[in-house]
Amino acid sequence: MKNFIEKLSSGIQKVNILLVDDRPENLLALEALLDSPHYRLFSANSGEEALKYVLSENFAVILLDVQMPGLNGFQTASLIKSREKSKQIPIIFVTAISQAMEHVKHGYSVGAIDYIFKPFHPETLKMKIEAFVKMHQYQEQIKLQNELLKAIGETSSDTIVTTDGEGKMLTVSSAVTRMFGYHPEELIGQPIDNLVPSLFSYFSEEQGLRKIIETSGLRKDTGIFPADIQTGEASIEGQRICVFSIRDVTERKLMEEERFRKIFDATPNLVSLRSLKDHRYINVNESLLNATGYCQEEVINQTTDVLQYIVASDEKGGVEDLSGSGKQDKNVRISYMTKSGDMREGLMSSEIMEIHGEQCLLSVVTDITDRLFLEKEMVRLDRLNLTGEMAAGIVHEIRNPMTTVRGFLQLSKSRPSAEYTDIMIEELDRAHNIVTEFLAVASINPTNRKIKQLNAVVEALFPLIQSKAMCDNHHVKLELGDCPDLKLDEKEIRQLLLNLALNGLDAMPAGGILTIKSYKEENEVVLEVRDQGCGIKEELIPKLGTPFFSTKANGTGLGLSVSYGVAARHDAVIKVKTSEKGTIFYVHFRLH
Repeated sequence: MKNFIEKLSSGIQKVNILLVDDRPENLLALEALLDSPHYRLFSANSGEEALKYVLSENFAVILLDVQMPGLNGFQTASLIKSREKSKQIPIIFVTAISQAMEHVKHGYSVGAIDYIFKPFHPETLKMKIEAFVKMHQYQEQIKLQNELLKAIGETSSDTIVTTDGEGKMLTVSSAVTRMFGYHPEELIGQPIDNLVPSLFSYFSEEQGLRKIIETSGLRKDTGIFPADIQTGEASIEGQRICVFSIRDVTERKLMEEERFRKIFDATPNLVSLRSLKDHRYINVNESLLNATGYCQEEVINQTTDVLQYIVASDEKGGVEDLSGSGKQDKNVRISYMTKSGDMREGLMSSEIMEIHGEQCLLSVVTDITDRLFLEKEMVRLDRLNLTGEMAAGIVHEIRNPMTTVRGFLQLSKSRPSAEYTDIMIEELDRAHNIVTEFLAVASINPTNRKIKQLNAVVEALFPLIQSKAMCDNHHVKLELGDCPDLKLDEKEIRQLLLNLALNGLDAMPAGGILTIKSYKEENEVVLEVRDQGCGIKEELIPKLGTPFFSTKANGTGLGLSVSYGVAARHDAVIKVKTSEKGTIFYVHFRLH
């Protein structure tokens, strides 16, 4: 690996060429002919000097004269080819001796790769040298690549395997010994399925290529371990070569399981894990046992539905048992029964997952029983708060018609008149309507959404809002546009409107105007409540709707919180726009 990095970092290498001739003028001629910035030319005057160069340098090609004193060309070539490191160097004989066949055969027998006879054609010699140099460069590149692959195979903790198109192993890295217990030689020619069962079947289809496969490896001692397989393929001379990088992920899986176990045990949610094959309870967490009253022995390994999750499937009261259905759901509103028979409420999500090769259903339930109770209690407290706020206005409004009735009764003693009677009845009806609206706000009933006209709800509540406004010297203006019918719970919408209207009236100085509008905007119906108060500080807007947060000195903060809850139950959204000239609350109801 070190040698490879050094060769890469050195950039483009000059190629070494050895010129051997006992006559200096011949060497000068060859040096002049082959002079190039890409070549390093070495000149030797004898066979002995040539051998010294060969011992210390690596050459792309050797140009060797045949007739030399001492060691001649044939003897020098024979000695070069006898050395392991230099036997692959191509040798070209350059000679002026007879071209007789026996001399040529002798040259080839001692390792020559070509003959050039003097006098030679310069361009022909240059082209031959260039060809041999390119061959040398290709060989060096292959050597470097092989060195790199060997280094990767030796240093990688993954087992790298190549196979032919039928899944028979061609090469196996040394990591296979540590991972599987085999020596690489044992596996050559064997199916790769011996290491990873059914692995090659992934390659039978095009979509199985070049992806990571999560599976299991099989050791020589038949031990099984989790493995990730990265796959790929290549084509060499039309032959399909498959490449597999096998990684032992036992440690990672153990860490994941440990992390999952800690989350499983620590979460306050109710978590259960069941087998999809036989519906057996594999595990449940402590939170589930505490909430349901069961002990672990009563649940683990049971195949019956000990924990029953029931969800309302429609508005007509139908139910669906989700206990062992194997369905994947997200935040489904459910009810479940404890060991003592109590029914509790929750939101359930479930996911199918594989654990140790077994398909399992993970169910997570968030208990919302206490939250629902708190919401109902908040609604009750808010209605009581509204009742108190409205009491003064109601007393004032009822006192007016009662005074009128009393006066006309006194007049009727002396002058009976049908006109007086009609006026008294009208005033009593007015008082009755105000009391009825007041009681409707204070009542607590289950949510009951029906097709309603939003404008009709606003108009029915208008006298009550107007009576409160008159007490504080305010005015109320209605601007109701044409709106489609909506699915509404009338009592909840009344409460929402009252909360917004009373907040607007409280925010304004005497003489202010509260405007209530309704209109259709694209696929929504918008209810708008606009006041002429001093506005809300920008930093307080995100806190609106938080229980017990109020900008009023004696406010409880429940009104807006309940209003936001009512909007959510009606699939509506409340938006706020505020300035020094007042605040506008928009309630956007979606049209279905």
